[in-house]
Amino acid sequence: MWLEILLILLSLFLALYRLITKQFGKWKNLGIPHAKGSFPFGSYNFFTSGKHLDELSAESHHKFASEKYFGWFLLGRPVLAINDVNLLKHIEVKDFDHFVDRQSKADNEKQFAGGDLDQIWKLQLTSITGDDWKEMRQAFTPIFTSGKMKGMLKFIKHVAGDLTKEIDSKAKKGEEFELKEVFGKFSMDGISSTAFGVNSESFTNENSKFVKNAAAMFRNSNLELLLAAVKFIPGVPQVLNLLKLDSFKPKETRFFRDIILQTIKIKKKHQREKK
Repeated sequence: MWLEILLILLSLFLALYRLITKQFGKWKNLGIPHAKGSFPFGSYNFFTSGKHLDELSAESHHKFASEKYFGWFLLGRPVLAINDVNLLKHIEVKDFDHFVDRQSKADNEKQFAGGDLDQIWKLQLTSITGDDWKEMRQAFTPIFTSGKMKGMLKFIKHVAGDLTKEIDSKAKKGEEFELKEVFGKFSMDGISSTAFGVNSESFTNENSKFVKNAAAMFRNSNLELLLAAVKFIPGVPQVLNLLKLDSFKPKETRFFRDIILQTIKIKKKHQREKK
């Protein structure tokens, strides 16, 4: 019995190894400079490095700075990275019709497989593809008209006042501070007030629930990174969808979902009262 179990586990491991490593020779065969891949994470060991995938990718951009483009591997998937600004302009502007989707619909389905909360992330503008992207883009466009932007300006001015007070306070104390942290608070309050109609109190309340949940969205534990990688194993997304298991920041997602639904409810109520 134990021998059979061992053979099954060995077979599964070899199948997974083959699945991930089978395309590791692609960039070499095409003569494209690349960051070598290794089992199981590909070019970047984001699980144990303690760095975000974007930080690891940036290191390769500096390493291949003299190249117009280079290749790397995300798990077993080949990824082409662009260094040349003019080439990037062609892709993003002139030839945009050929490069509309940031990722394939199939990858999007795998990445956000799971319960209702995970399904919300599948609908973000950077994830959806094809006609769904066009419809969502059309829905977003009216938000940024000159009239709407003017309406947002009063909120931005208020947040800018808090930013000025924060810097003045630190200057008077002769206190050193990180610009990234201070302007991160400014961005947080600006977005929360204009998009959610909520004062996140980044500058005045260290225990703000909004700030804590937003900050948690950008922190990934090793377990969360592992779960994200496991979703690309054949069969796993189907199981997560069947069991409706939420794996991507369920607590934080629920917090922001409830705020958005409450904001919509209040807005509809005010519109009915005006009528």
